[in-house]
Amino acid sequence: MAAAADVINMKMYTGKGDYGETTDLSGQKIPKNDIRIHLIGTIDELNSYLGLIKAMLLHDETWQFAWKTACNCIEKAQKVLMRMMAHISDNKNDKHFCGEADVSILEHEIDRMYEYIKNHHELIIPGKNVIEAQVQVARTVARRAERYFFTVDRNKYPLCKEYGIYLNRLSDYLFVLSQQESLINVNFINQITGL
Repeated sequence: MAAAADVINMKMYTGKGDYGETTDLSGQKIPKNDIRIHLIGTIDELNSYLGLIKAMLLHDETWQFAWKTACNCIEKAQKVLMRMMAHISDNKNDKHFCGEADVSILEHEIDRMYEYIKNHHELIIPGKNVIEAQVQVARTVARRAERYFFTVDRNKYPLCKEYGIYLNRLSDYLFVLSQQESLINVNFINQITGL
């Protein structure tokens, strides 16, 4: 029962990070300007953008079937990103590793969606609609996370290489998703207006 009382009395702040250091999952203190902290923060930002996109898609009743698949894929990606952050924070714990199956899920979705958009190769200026623009923002954050991932010194902090591959595929997935979202809305508008 003492454990429950400790949780009730626990504060949401400790003050331990007030002077520019934080503690990773392995218990090591690291400066908050360390590249690993930038990487974790960027992945956290990406995860939040994916959550926003998922929430927007769940409330878009126009294309529920297409969005259900996208929401499922995004949710899986969010779980991988959570594992990735744990791995970066404690890279010796192998329960946080990424597998080829995680990458394969994204590749399968990219291939599936590409069938619908393969004849449309023009670059899209972000902003055709709110969802497409948010997906484009998430894509750019995924690219930034990928750049940070490959900036971490592998000799000092070896990271699971599949996570670098995963971030690359995730940005590809988000690119294709943005293209699909843009085309779906253009085709929908064309059907309504008869253009």
